Amino acid sequence: MLNTRRCLHAIRAVAVAVGLLVGLFSTGAAAWGPQGHAIVANIAEAHLNKTARSNVKKLLERDGAAHLDEIASWADAIRDDHPNTAAWHYVDIPLSADGYDASRDCAKHRCLVVQLVRHLRVLDDDDATPAARTSALKFFVHLMGDLHQPLHAADNDDRGGNDTELTYFGQPSNLHRIWDSTIIERALDLHTGPRFQIDRQANRAAAKRLDQAVKPAAAKQWTQGTLPLQRRDAIVAWTNESHRLARAVAYGLLPEAPRPTDWSSQYQQKTKPYAEVQLQRGGRRLAAMLNAVLGPE
Repeated sequence: MLNTRRCLHAIRAVAVAVGLLVGLFSTGAAAWGPQGHAIVANIAEAHLNKTARSNVKKLLERDGAAHLDEIASWADAIRDDHPNTAAWHYVDIPLSADGYDASRDCAKHRCLVVQLVRHLRVLDDDDATPAARTSALKFFVHLMGDLHQPLHAADNDDRGGNDTELTYFGQPSNLHRIWDSTIIERALDLHTGPRFQIDRQANRAAAKRLDQAVKPAAAKQWTQGTLPLQRRDAIVAWTNESHRLARAVAYGLLPEAPRPTDWSSQYQQKTKPYAEVQLQRGGRRLAAMLNAVLGPE
């Protein structure tokens, strides 16, 4: 019986992995790409308390998964089959705006802010079915990564940088893709293979290095606002933080055309610290919220 159960788990794990790869290949890498989402998940997993870790494990087992990084890109993989979820991954706050305005930026509640709050409430609902809580966990893990990619919280009439075409280190790209993947992959020496495959061991090592660099005082400051009545305001504040980074850094440090020949290396050097700290913040905040709803002590 034990061997049969292990085989079933292995088959499910392969099916999940194949589904993720096919979905990512067909939709294109979104929000950090698989490397960034896995890093956020790995940092978070390292900071789950005992109760939250146990509850997360039970939910993951329903999908044949053992770690958060295995499901971190699931929400991207299903977008072709569930197009209604596409708008959940971002919030188009005008670049010139001061911050998030629900009536302007979240029509029909189809935006990142509202969906993060909604899925967090499902996770916090003891009466929700295990299936509903598992789905909520997978969405919440992914959307917390999205929240910390600055171009998922800003729009300069270019679909969050997707229409700002650039040549980065000699390769045709766009501003959104550069922030999704290129900056962090070059900064952390990570390589995404064909069909968006990643080396999980290398990714986990990179996540550990980033996490160990976080100062306790910074982590404490980043993770305020996990009490029930504070959570929506915290998510809005973190969204506005990403929006400010989009304006000041992602767009603000981009030289105007015609750009100097070495602009890519200069932009990479200047933006790397901001991209890394967003991954650190995303992971620590994800852990704090999961501890609050799945592991209150």
